[in-house]
Amino acid sequence: LIFSARPWLLPDPATASNDSADRRNTVNPSYISYQIIPDGSKKLNPTLKPISSSDLSKIFSMAKSKNGGALWLGEHHNSAMDHDLQANFICCVHDERNKGGDPKMAVGLEMVQVQFQPALDAYVSGQITSEEMRRRVEWDKRWSWSFENYLNVFETCRELNIPLIALNVDSEDLGLVETGGFPALHREQIQKYIIDPSGFAEFAKTRYYKTYVDYVISPSYDLHKELGILRTTITGQRLEEDMPFTRFFSGRILWDEGMASNAYKWSMSNPGGLIIGLVGADHVKFEGGITGRYKRLANGQYDSISVILNPTLIDTRPSGSVSMATNSAASA
Repeated sequence: LIFSARPWLLPDPATASNDSADRRNTVNPSYISYQIIPDGSKKLNPTLKPISSSDLSKIFSMAKSKNGGALWLGEHHNSAMDHDLQANFICCVHDERNKGGDPKMAVGLEMVQVQFQPALDAYVSGQITSEEMRRRVEWDKRWSWSFENYLNVFETCRELNIPLIALNVDSEDLGLVETGGFPALHREQIQKYIIDPSGFAEFAKTRYYKTYVDYVISPSYDLHKELGILRTTITGQRLEEDMPFTRFFSGRILWDEGMASNAYKWSMSNPGGLIIGLVGADHVKFEGGITGRYKRLANGQYDSISVILNPTLIDTRPSGSVSMATNSAASA
């Protein structure tokens, strides 16, 4: 868990330096971080262990690990504070890995679908502007959260020549699952996102995963229903009635599995490298989402660390115990 302790200062584009140290001083966050120590006893009373910022950077960088792996930074999509914190961590991790002699790293994006990888490559290499990248990845149509809030992340990666990796499932494929379930996908489409079919099937059979569904996915479905957005698929197709939970669930697990698989593919192609995944907080909770699926695929080959940035009440309280209004008021 990482909590920002004070407001952020954004760099002035007219004076911002290309040097990562200057950028990190310009965007100089103050934050406190904790490791959660689980309690397996009947008391179920976890504790928190403070972690210094210098130790945190070393842990995040995995510089001493020969395995490499993934660092998942669970964000709140509408929080500029979260995204600037991500940019700062990217700088710090880059510096730590350079000190260790293995700078190989990438930043994976939930916000961008796999079909748009060429646009990310063109942006990082300096061939196109950020606005052109925004247009080519169809940001305003397919993601909708503020592009400007993420701009500091993108500019940091471009300045440091860190590849941006599209992690998300293409809307066209996800829309088919939301209306017809997995049978609506052709075999080739399924293989694009699910590279371990047997492991994918077994993952959902455990008692632990069923608890995760009750705690995370079911409340998400209820929230979507409350907001009145279950009558539209990801592609904008109008439904005559609310999307049934089974279809919503199928889309959600394809989303998680697809992003985990794409990160794993990068790890396999870049031995010892580190991919920093920028994804929604729900996807990193309790290892039932992306993080557990990546670990399953890695099977001990690669390390995995998950973090929730600036957790709110709704991130940390029992499911259904906090309303959206209460959560917003407490986070203000």
